[in-house]
Amino acid sequence: MELVEQQAGPVCSVALQGDLDIYAAAEVRARLTTLIDQHPVVELQLADVGDIDTAGVQILLAAKQQASSRDHSLRLTAHSASVIAALELCNLLAYFGDPVVEFDRPARTQESA
Repeated sequence: MELVEQQAGPVCSVALQGDLDIYAAAEVRARLTTLIDQHPVVELQLADVGDIDTAGVQILLAAKQQASSRDHSLRLTAHSASVIAALELCNLLAYFGDPVVEFDRPARTQESA
């Protein structure tokens, strides 16, 4: 898993590239913890996430909770098909509250998911 970071004003945009799974969990969790502490807004671009397992879902949940506890914001954008499937399976699309846009499929919002 590779994390590609870009800073634009108060927003830190992070493109996740690769599998968000148990093998990448510790590294991704540690990096996201640091970024959320340092930036008021962190945007995770998920278009290049291949596979995601329950460890990956737990990382996203923990990051969202951490941001909320610090009055920071975590946004999920450009969801891959596997991310949408995992969040739908766990009934978590509405929890994150972000518009769900998957490449190669019509745009959907959390209300229609």
